[in-house]
Amino acid sequence: MKKIVLGIMLLMGSLTFAQGGYEGYWMMPKGKFIIHIEKTESSEYIGHVVWLKDLYYPEGDKMEGLEQYDRNNPNKSLREENRKVIGLLVVGELFEKDGKLKDGWIYDSWNGKMYHGSAKLLDENTLKLRGSFDRWGIIGLSQKAKRVVDLKKYGILTDEKK
Repeated sequence: MKKIVLGIMLLMGSLTFAQGGYEGYWMMPKGKFIIHIEKTESSEYIGHVVWLKDLYYPEGDKMEGLEQYDRNNPNKSLREENRKVIGLLVVGELFEKDGKLKDGWIYDSWNGKMYHGSAKLLDENTLKLRGSFDRWGIIGLSQKAKRVVDLKKYGILTDEKK
């Protein structure tokens, strides 16, 4: 009987894990920003910035007081003040393969660089994002993002709440 109960609990736990999946709101390390990852109709996973800890450039910055925008983009035509960091597509072309998201890209607006991207769920509330210089993911940086459940705390409105 104990084995059956344990088996049911493990099954329910794995179903919960699968239901959470990659989609959702993820707080990046140091609480600097939150991205919303969603799956498109073509099964591509993409992510947009939906919240910034510091929405405006800080005191002492040459752009002090302005809302942060994609000012370091290598493409000069994309360095416009109307291309805000809020809403910016920073994760794209990720597709699920072998239990991971692979073969995509991650854009870092703070330095204007694009990296080869991958992601893996470590548990239902922890996402490991990796940006690599090489497409194999050997040379790069990984960061752990935490799932955000209380969106009201950050003033984030979802489609259901608008």
